[in-house]
Amino acid sequence: MTFALRTRGRAGSECQIHSTSKFCRRASTPACAFSGNRRVILTGFVSVSATLLISRAGAFPFGGGAGLTKGAGFVEQTDLNPDRMWPVYRRYHLIIVGQRDDEKGLTLTKASTDTLVQFLPESRALLVRAADTRRIGVLIATDQQDVAVMSAEGAKALFLGEPPFEDIAGGPVRAIVSFGTHHMVCRPNFRARHAYAIAKTLSEHQDSLAASVAAPQGVVPMHPGARAFFAGEDIPDD
Repeated sequence: MTFALRTRGRAGSECQIHSTSKFCRRASTPACAFSGNRRVILTGFVSVSATLLISRAGAFPFGGGAGLTKGAGFVEQTDLNPDRMWPVYRRYHLIIVGQRDDEKGLTLTKASTDTLVQFLPESRALLVRAADTRRIGVLIATDQQDVAVMSAEGAKALFLGEPPFEDIAGGPVRAIVSFGTHHMVCRPNFRARHAYAIAKTLSEHQDSLAASVAAPQGVVPMHPGARAFFAGEDIPDD
């Protein structure tokens, strides 16, 4: 499946980005091989249902189509508890994780999500909530989620492997934008053109947010896509 993202560079030139996304084919499993574990069975059915729903909608990540409808509303109204559904949602939506026990951070996450929905609609941004800083860090570090809003101190601790992340090595986090006390962060392998588009959109529409938007400073490295935007370079073609 191919999708396209249109955005404008600082010089006003329009860029079109193409990428490819494919469903993984899974071998069919005999009925007798199913486990008696009810959660596995139920989440499997839900995942298949979500896949069919999205396929019929003709949705693509950062591209055209209707995306999730009822499913999207369900995601926004619940706390984040990843199961087999989440890889499906991630294919078709920019999911941004907010921290439930951080009121300011959650407000920033919601404002950022709303801004992206309005001004970068092809992202189909969705807000979901994780319990605390530790939970967000684990989701990002283990590649269960791609983008989140964390306190600047929490992002620093994740990068350095300091408490509550002393069991996580390798600094698996990059910063997209800074809100001062908080950062929007992502995985190092997040697509550069998507980080560029997010940084550009939030920077150009920061009046919609509860804080100013700036290039991240400090220990956590800036994502290459965000760095390209803040440096005034062309959008990456990764």
